[in-house]
Amino acid sequence: MGSFASFADFISMGGYAVYVWSAYAFFALVLLVNIWQPLMARKKYFRQQLKREQVQAERARAQQEHEEMRNGNAT
Repeated sequence: MGSFASFADFISMGGYAVYVWSAYAFFALVLLVNIWQPLMARKKYFRQQLKREQVQAERARAQQEHEEMRNGNAT
């Protein structure tokens, strides 16, 4: 641990432990948010894309049924 005489000295950081460790905690939090947020955005994007494709397929199926009914009634 370099210049620290013991592990307790390292943890206390020469009396500045609150500032040092809170800075590390804030850094870790920001790092985790920067990893988590894009993953959640990607998941949301794919969920929305799947929903769009399902709606499109349903509309195409309904349109096809409508056309078949129209053609069936016309003859």
